[in-house]
Amino acid sequence: MFSTIDFQINEAKNEIEQLNNQGIDTTKIKHQYLRSLVLLIVSEYENLLEAIFIERAKQSNDIQLTNYVKSQIEKKFRSPDLTKINATLGFFDSILKRDFMSSINNTPVNSAWDNIMKARHYIVHKQGSLNITFEELLESYPKTKTVFIEVLNQLGVQESDVV
Repeated sequence: MFSTIDFQINEAKNEIEQLNNQGIDTTKIKHQYLRSLVLLIVSEYENLLEAIFIERAKQSNDIQLTNYVKSQIEKKFRSPDLTKINATLGFFDSILKRDFMSSINNTPVNSAWDNIMKARHYIVHKQGSLNITFEELLESYPKTKTVFIEVLNQLGVQESDVV
């Protein structure tokens, strides 16, 4: 599910390491990679969230229901904060909403997700401040994968079924 992001992060880390080995200051390139990777991560996350909810609808084997869910989910997760995810789970069942938030709320995962979303907001809208470094992004990103594990678990969707 995360292969594109993981590949790009590894490419960035490798290039930065090569430049460091040559004695080149990587401050500016880290900043550019940070901005690019934040936008990539959030874009991929938007698509993944939509795909997970649509896959859940497909499990019903009801094409009309699936089409309806697609129409409701499409573009729902632009800048996908946890509140939007939680609200959407609540439309399926209030227990899903409760269980999701109890597993994520006030955890390092919650903080990591919020940091990436706030960075995206700053980059796109120039509002707030960019309060994350390249190294912090590398630390935060793996934690955010837990959000997807929780959404998959709550909806009963297998990772292998998400295109």
